[in-house]
Amino acid sequence: MLTFGRLKPKFMILGVQKGGTTSLHEYLVQHPSILGPTKKELHFFDSFQPLNIDDYHKNFPFKLVTNKMTFESTPRYIYYPDVARKIYDYNPNMKFIVVLRDPVKRAYSAWNMYKQMGESESMRNFFKKNEITSPKEIFFSLLYSKETFPNFLKMANYELDNELNSNFIEPSIIRRGYYKEQIDTYLEYFSLENFLFIDSSSLKNRTFEELNRVASFLNISDFNSLELDLEMKHQRVYSEPLSVEIYDELLLHFQNKNKGLEELVNLNFEWMRNKASIHV
Repeated sequence: MLTFGRLKPKFMILGVQKGGTTSLHEYLVQHPSILGPTKKELHFFDSFQPLNIDDYHKNFPFKLVTNKMTFESTPRYIYYPDVARKIYDYNPNMKFIVVLRDPVKRAYSAWNMYKQMGESESMRNFFKKNEITSPKEIFFSLLYSKETFPNFLKMANYELDNELNSNFIEPSIIRRGYYKEQIDTYLEYFSLENFLFIDSSSLKNRTFEELNRVASFLNISDFNSLELDLEMKHQRVYSEPLSVEIYDELLLHFQNKNKGLEELVNLNFEWMRNKASIHV
């Protein structure tokens, strides 16, 4: 279908954080039928500020006439409250791609990212100022206002101990792994046919196979004939290994929280079935 003027997103990569969304985004913009936005994460529908749709659209390409499509990739969209309704009000036919990663490894990767971000004074100042406009995001108060950055277990337990009565949204290394309930929230508005779910390990190990699933989902040509840069993006070195004991304990928690996920998304996840100890 031809588009005239400013392109509007036809699909979104919803998440999950630390699941490989940056790599997938960079793969997709190499396809001749897809044009990327000005930046990957636009954080429009998860903002607590009033929405200005014209400002949002300025992030996307302008073409006099084109048959190409555009999209955005904001991993917080799958987790943040009320985002599904906002997107539905914007476009009830929106399509979504969701990359799902072992939630323990995802949580540990997020903790490691926040720890490394705290080494930057500019990032600490950013989070401090952000709490004024987003009081439910307490990154600075919880993580960066202390002398010592909390270890992974302490940060995980903070969420687990406050699971039922917490008012904060961020940081959220544990609750971001409750994939089943997050997807169910979107299904209150959108049909399951609007979604493509990808196992992050399959995206990493069988990249072209997964990209061709994306192509079929978006009704574009496959990726087989394209020479792609398949370098994985945003890979960080871990400051320390995750202990086997903590992995096993959290794995059981996430398995219980995600009962029914495999049937819902029609994928089999090793982490949902595996009770063996796995190092990150």
